[in-house]
This record gives sequence, structure tokens and C-alpha cells, in this order.
Amino acid sequence: MADIIMGEDAVEPQENKENEENEADAGSGDDNINEEEFEAINAQLDQLNSALDSLERKNDDIHAELVELLKSNREAREQFQESQKEQLQSFEKPNP
Repeated sequence: MADIIMGEDAVEPQENKENEENEADAGSGDDNINEEEFEAINAQLDQLNSALDSLERKNDDIHAELVELLKSNREAREQFQESQKEQLQSFEKPNP
């Protein structure tokens, strides 16, 4: 009994058989797509492309605004640090 090869009686999983059937049907399915379906899919792809372009423009605008905000904040921080430095120096200098 120990000498029995387990793979001899193996059964192929059901989902693999279904996939093979679907692949066989897929080749003949191309003929079933009519011109109206193709145009509808094409129109949907155009709409998606337009929506993605719009999102990309908005993203670019937001990015540009953030870059300007960071630049402004950096300048304000540098001015504040310079002001703090000047105040500290004025306190350290003795008045004659």
C-alpha cells in the first residue's frame, strides 16, 4: 500500500476545467462584439481619459500652490529667525 503513487488517481480541480472552457469560448466571443458595443466602450474610455486629464490638471495646480506655500513659509521662517537673532544680539550688547 505504501508503494501507491498518489498522483495516479489525481483529479483536476473543477475551476481549471471551467477556465479552459472560458478560454475556448473567448476566442469565439470576439465575433459577438458589435459596432455599437465597441463605440460605447470607446466613448467610456474617452470619458475616463477626460476625467483623468482633469484630475491631472487639478493635481498639477495643487502641487504648484503647495510649492508656493512652502516657499512663502520658508521665507517667513527665515525672516523670523533673522528677527529673533537681531533681538538676541540687541539684548546681549550693553548700552553705553
